[in-house]
Amino acid sequence: MTYTKLIKPFICITFILTGLNVNAQIAILQNAIDKLESNKNFSYQYVYKQKEVFSDTLIENEKYVLLKVPEDKEIGYFFRHESKYGDMKVPATDLYNGKNLISINPTDSTYNTRKVQALIFRRSLLGELNWIKTFLKKNPSKIVQTSDTTFNSINSYHLIVNTKDTIIDKDHLYVRIHLFIDKVTGLPVCRITRSRTADFGKEVTNYYTEESYFNYKIDQDNINTAYFAIPEGFHPPKEKPKEHTALFVPGKIAPDWTLYDTDDKKTSLSQMKGKIVLLDFFFVGCVPCMNTLAPLDKLHEKYMNKNFVILSISDRDSKKLVTAFKKNQRIKNQMYPNGGDVAKLYHITAAPTFYFIDQEGKIASIVDGYSDDFEKKMSAIIDNLLKKS
Repeated sequence: MTYTKLIKPFICITFILTGLNVNAQIAILQNAIDKLESNKNFSYQYVYKQKEVFSDTLIENEKYVLLKVPEDKEIGYFFRHESKYGDMKVPATDLYNGKNLISINPTDSTYNTRKVQALIFRRSLLGELNWIKTFLKKNPSKIVQTSDTTFNSINSYHLIVNTKDTIIDKDHLYVRIHLFIDKVTGLPVCRITRSRTADFGKEVTNYYTEESYFNYKIDQDNINTAYFAIPEGFHPPKEKPKEHTALFVPGKIAPDWTLYDTDDKKTSLSQMKGKIVLLDFFFVGCVPCMNTLAPLDKLHEKYMNKNFVILSISDRDSKKLVTAFKKNQRIKNQMYPNGGDVAKLYHITAAPTFYFIDQEGKIASIVDGYSDDFEKKMSAIIDNLLKKS
């Protein structure tokens, strides 16, 4: 018998064994989903850790409570999500009770509504597991063979899913989800995501997140539709006078301010008179803000010798964080941490927001948010201001 004849059966057996292994791991995943979905209600807690690529590790203590509501056509569940981090005394709470997502603010007994309930549910354990299941149905080869292991002293199945794996410009980019499932209870113990990607920002960066699940409770008697109602005494926020919240109109003299940049250089807006100034209000971690980094870099290079400057102001981030962020993303323009007071002065309520200041120190134009034609739109404004100079 020739070597070729011998190797063909071996290849076939390998494919069969690999297929069996993949099916077995998908069955483990499906079993975890079934265990959760078989309950009228369930809750769990978890610790979320995000290794910040620009600063220290972010740690949040979170809790989800879910109630099965088959008549709810959008999600099929009512849910409550609580999150606490840093020195927070009372957790931030989101509720969904069949209409909109309700965000509770205990500091002033107010609540806000938003239409993002599907997004928040997607972040729940049940939402994440179903997303992985759907992904593997379309991409069964993306699950990796691995041995069982021990995680936090719990004997666990270990599933690894490659949702992205490619080489771009000789750089290996990937996203790997590690899922640890208790071999006794069949419930998830931890979900770890390791990635190297340029999806967020203009530079390739390593990311790490970890969610450790515990304190599962099922079919609790006190979990019913009333549990997801707006707490008594809470009310919508009072509307502030428009002049205190609306963005400034073009033609107004831009309010002066003074800040220190990441190099401890003191800067005032009044120093910039005679130049076209683009004020970029951002914060680290804001996805649309990250999308603006590459086009802002191009604008900086294109107009740097034409009396044009970009001043990026963070309304919430520390000097340490902004400095590391600037270095990691190779940002060329000046950046200013601790700019909360300036953001309030300019009535900033969302990021990114951009103010163009003309050579006379007047507000010339305002751009709110990011769009696919961002660079083209910003260039047109700058060119128009240069013509007037």
